Amino acid sequence: MGFDPVAGNDERPCPVCGARAADTLHHRRFVLPDGHPLADGYSVVSCRDCGGAYATPLPPQEAYDRFYRDDSKYADLATGTGSGAQSWDDQRLNETACTIAAMTADRTAHIVDIGCGAGGLLRRLAALGFSNLTGIDPAPACAAVTSAIAGVRGEIGSFSSLPQLSKPAEFVVLSHVLEHVRDVGGAIDAIRAIMSASGRVYAEVPDAARYADFLVAPFLDFNTEHINHFSESTLRHLFTSHGWRVLDSGTKTIASSPVARYPCAWILAEAVDPMPAVLREPDRILRLELERYIAASEALLARVTDRCVALDIPGRDVIVWGTGQTTAILLADTPLATAQIRAFTDSNPIYFGRTIAGVGVVRPDELRAMPDLPIVIGSLLHGAEIAATISAHGLTNPVLRLDPYAP
Repeated sequence: MGFDPVAGNDERPCPVCGARAADTLHHRRFVLPDGHPLADGYSVVSCRDCGGAYATPLPPQEAYDRFYRDDSKYADLATGTGSGAQSWDDQRLNETACTIAAMTADRTAHIVDIGCGAGGLLRRLAALGFSNLTGIDPAPACAAVTSAIAGVRGEIGSFSSLPQLSKPAEFVVLSHVLEHVRDVGGAIDAIRAIMSASGRVYAEVPDAARYADFLVAPFLDFNTEHINHFSESTLRHLFTSHGWRVLDSGTKTIASSPVARYPCAWILAEAVDPMPAVLREPDRILRLELERYIAASEALLARVTDRCVALDIPGRDVIVWGTGQTTAILLADTPLATAQIRAFTDSNPIYFGRTIAGVGVVRPDELRAMPDLPIVIGSLLHGAEIAATISAHGLTNPVLRLDPYAP
């Protein structure tokens, strides 16, 4: 399909190269909590110039600033990733910390983690002997949790409003941040203002060129928060086009649950002055891989639909456990939308007391008043964990898992 101005391709330029000509790959819809500030739908497009992929149209930057300030899921240590509270997440953070340690031998170097969440990576860096650590996050709760880590400073801020630092950053970490950023070029330029002249940056993002190889839930990588889809090639293109010298780059896999792995691309770059003009070949593979991912997601979505029908979910009175990204997609595109949903719940308390399509989100313990209603687990990735949590709460409701491979 060609250029689609209705889908907003003329509203948001390519975050990698700034071009505006793009081809639409997929239209995505979500059913979100009422009053949610982010988009309940967008198109995923492929840039004709560089091959980068991204979501458009999107709400203004203020909506993202408000979401990550007020609705951050990462401050909850029990459920949010990035704190290291779960063993698999802690292992991932330790692996990243060891990677960074190999890139900067000076244990007194000022390392700044932007988008630090609950500070788990900084905690691991402190354990490796780094003594000058700062975390920046837009959520005050995350900054407070980070400040509570021994030897770590937590600051409130975002790329549009970075805090004043007592010392320029000598090494900046952007770990699973750039895929969330509306103005990526502005973010890359903004970190120059807080860096030393010889500063370096380590950036790690989901590797969109391998989404299809790690598919666990339909279209899960096309979610409300992940609005940029990088390959190693387009990540390199992003930094070189903004005047950075790429020192190294590569791909890796990380843990995303106790049983699942997730693909990533990473880059190590240093600021240079003056900014050089760098021409790079466009990435023509990323689009093909995203098309493969879309086809695989559609096939999995069809199997989830069959599972819904087999479980007699259409029209049935149910409770839905899950208020996250997979639930938002399943409510938009499967027969779960036709169920008579009496309540939503979740382990993360961020949405307790709110509503989704007018239905209340209650605390898990409140489900004891509805013992006969089956609980539909809205997550495909964490179905087994949620089933165990339901049991741990002493709930006797029948449990229905939508994962086509679930028992």
